[in-house]
Amino acid sequence: MIDGSYCTCRDKSCPFHPVNTGRGCTPCIQKNLRLGEIPNCFFVKVVDDLDKVESFTMEGFAREVIKKENAHE
Repeated sequence: MIDGSYCTCRDKSCPFHPVNTGRGCTPCIQKNLRLGEIPNCFFVKVVDDLDKVESFTMEGFAREVIKKENAHE
């Protein structure tokens, strides 16, 4: 059984979070692929406040990465 302690996702109330499934990231990734989204653990690497993310889509992630890169220039 996988405990999910490695997961950087802060939403432990999510039914797909590894701490709630014992199946690692698989349920989360399956859900996100079905919705055309990217898991928010990816966003944690580029965004300080997930509440400010407008879209968890691939395009939304790309926008956040570009914002972060531009902020470092």
